[in-house]
Amino acid sequence: MSGTGMTTAAELHSPKLHIHLAAVERAIVYVAVFLAPYATFRFSDLFFTVSDFFFCLSLFLLLICGRIWNKPLGQATGLWLVAFTLLFLGMMIGSLLHSNPHRGLIVMAQYLFAYLLLMIILIRDDPKEAYRLAAIFLVSVILIDIHGIITFYAVGYVPGEGRGGIVTGGKRLATVLRNPNLAAAINGLTLPILLYFWSTGRVKSYVALPALAVFVVTVVLTSSNSGLFVMAICLTVFVAFISTPRLLLRLTFGAAVVVGALGLFGSKDMLPKTFQTRVLGALSSGDISEAGTFVSRAALMEEAVQIISDEPIWVVGVGADQFRERSVQAAPVHNLYLLLWVEGGLLALIGWMMFSGVGVLLAFGIRMAGGDKHALAAMITTVVVFLTIGLFNPHMYARYWTIPVLLCFGLGLAQLRQATRQVQAEKRSNAGARLR
Repeated sequence: MSGTGMTTAAELHSPKLHIHLAAVERAIVYVAVFLAPYATFRFSDLFFTVSDFFFCLSLFLLLICGRIWNKPLGQATGLWLVAFTLLFLGMMIGSLLHSNPHRGLIVMAQYLFAYLLLMIILIRDDPKEAYRLAAIFLVSVILIDIHGIITFYAVGYVPGEGRGGIVTGGKRLATVLRNPNLAAAINGLTLPILLYFWSTGRVKSYVALPALAVFVVTVVLTSSNSGLFVMAICLTVFVAFISTPRLLLRLTFGAAVVVGALGLFGSKDMLPKTFQTRVLGALSSGDISEAGTFVSRAALMEEAVQIISDEPIWVVGVGADQFRERSVQAAPVHNLYLLLWVEGGLLALIGWMMFSGVGVLLAFGIRMAGGDKHALAAMITTVVVFLTIGLFNPHMYARYWTIPVLLCFGLGLAQLRQATRQVQAEKRSNAGARLR
């Protein structure tokens, strides 16, 4: 520091100061990732959370230290930017044409934060950082689940809890997210991280199995049909990518033991009553209309299809938040594909789907480079789960949606860079041997 108490340009660019700022930035981004699932921790009704505040601090420190990457996603960075541009154009042109530009700006500002700024902040060059960030988010979700399970059995529903409690009046676990379906979906989207750490040996079975049990119990207590469906897809896809005869044999044996134990000592009466009525009722009868709020959500989907047909909507849509204004139920359709098509047109829909396409391309890059199949499994599973969750949700710009996706991308990219470096080192070694 200078005598006037102000930092000079030379001091700002000193290596020692950069090292200290980098350490501070790492601590800040750890806090931001840990708090990301706590979406109800906000400064106001505007969707700007405490976690977002720490992410902004992290971005500021990255900027002043000059640690912003030009291509965080490697060669796929350009495609990611094209995807956001299509989403932006579709939503904003529709909003401008229907005299609602301010809503378009608000919605796209949220997408900008969730899909662009977080990509810059979370994708790190250091593999150890990628593992730490993923582990921090995983631990945060597990702690939320444990807190929710304890509250479900020890406290239960508490009337008059503002926006909603940990347990709903319908005796469904909502966790601190205050939404049972959301709580279940987040578990399904975070599960690939746990499976990746477990399958690669970074987390031992005596830790992974209880953590997996926490995930399963949480989803059961949420009584969420969509959450149960997402978790089943997650487990199926991940196991399919890493399957070996030995693994399949162990899984078959484990499943047989669990089914046998449930047949001898368990009964459906051990399950929550709400789960029996909302989930088991639909499964046993085969009548999907018994599955929770399916009827009202199906009606919203019919409205969306009708609007697309009546307008007709192709390149651009009717503008941000306009479906809610036109809907008989005055609610957004809980299907992101239809919602984006109505409000942003095919331009916005294609743009959003291209984000997942980037993940698939990165996964193929790992495959071609001879990278770890477990990282490949985590990335593909996350993409499949993310696309599946879009079937049951409106706009997905909340940070807890994109963070686990970006963290899995970070794990995969760490493997890809490591594999690429090994190939380059082998080429240099072979070239040196030929010269000798």
